[in-house]
Amino acid sequence: MHNKVQNIFQDKNLNIFSSQFCDVIKSALELFWEQDAKVILQGVNDYREIRDEKLVSNIDFFSSQIKVESHKPVIIRLSKEFIENILKNTLGLNSQVFRLSAVTPLEINILNGFCEFLYKRLKDILISPSDAKLSEKSEKNINMVFVVAQKDDIISKIMISVPQDRVKFAPLAKKQNFKEDDFITSNASIRLKAGSTRITLDELQNLSEDDIVVLDNSELDKMILLSGDVQKKFNIKINPSLIVDINNDDEDEEDFNQTYEEVKMEKNVWDDIQIELNAEFEKVKMTIGELKQISQGQIIDLGSIFDNEISLFVEDRKVAKGELIIINDRYAVRLNEVLSTNTNKVAAEPKIQVQAKPQAQVNSQAQAQKPQAQAPKPQAQAKPQPQQQKPQPRPKVQVGDDEEFDYSDFEK
Repeated sequence: MHNKVQNIFQDKNLNIFSSQFCDVIKSALELFWEQDAKVILQGVNDYREIRDEKLVSNIDFFSSQIKVESHKPVIIRLSKEFIENILKNTLGLNSQVFRLSAVTPLEINILNGFCEFLYKRLKDILISPSDAKLSEKSEKNINMVFVVAQKDDIISKIMISVPQDRVKFAPLAKKQNFKEDDFITSNASIRLKAGSTRITLDELQNLSEDDIVVLDNSELDKMILLSGDVQKKFNIKINPSLIVDINNDDEDEEDFNQTYEEVKMEKNVWDDIQIELNAEFEKVKMTIGELKQISQGQIIDLGSIFDNEISLFVEDRKVAKGELIIINDRYAVRLNEVLSTNTNKVAAEPKIQVQAKPQAQVNSQAQAQKPQAQAPKPQAQAKPQPQQQKPQPRPKVQVGDDEEFDYSDFEK
């Protein structure tokens, strides 16, 4: 049993063979056998084993090898039905049961003579052996199956096997069945990158809802299209509805700096490692028309896309989701969900805005929001007692006319 093989010509245009081969076979039948027949190309394959072709898997053939000098032979196969009909019409064969094994030596010579005659006529449409370039194709055949419709509605088959390097492959004519404009309104799924920034590992671990992450590496009039390994920057229209005005007074800044210093004291050296944080829209729907405008460098209006959720990624791992906003001249992301599994927050109650870079001073592009609840101030420690000194005498209070109340009586 042979392994399943694939026909490389399965989806090819068979007209590249049929136009000339069919005419040659039809002409050979008329001249050699004086038989009028209709010839149609039924199939083409490159199988090494002929029986792998389903069109001939159950058909018996008479095979004739045509020797070609310094080259692989050409093989012509005639089906049992073809031989039976030809012998009956030309030689007057009256046998009711025809068997290929019963063909006489004379009949074999006649059949080989026809195959030689057919090959001589095929030579005009094949590449000559001297011009054929010897290569891997020299060891592979192209097998062509032809249906022959003879008189009395007899259907038979002829199969011709020719080395691939001797066949002239005509280029397939390309026909455009549609226009690009037919798909202008069709949707495609892509990703859009709004920008990126670098934050420390400590800041990443302490992300929480309502934090704002400013994308230092972003441009309000540009975004990056992502599709597989393709990245393309394109121009967009700024959406004014995304602009957020964040104002903070000196008191807010002082509170943030105080809390930042308290957190900083508890960090270790690994918390200062900086990592790349990318902000991307996921599976954004854009029409082919919009993608075409991007390729042409036109300015794209992405008003509807800005309503989509945007996510923060560390490499390929999603760490948070939120909404896109604009702060000053940069994009930013206001978080509404943090996907990190690390819940060990240093400051649990106050929500401190995450800055794009670790700085002692608050970034002017996105000042920290005022904490919802002030961090509890450390309890005042008892002041050291000074060295014992002689207590000052209490003032005496006059009681009645002559008596005085002395506080020293109650002092120890």
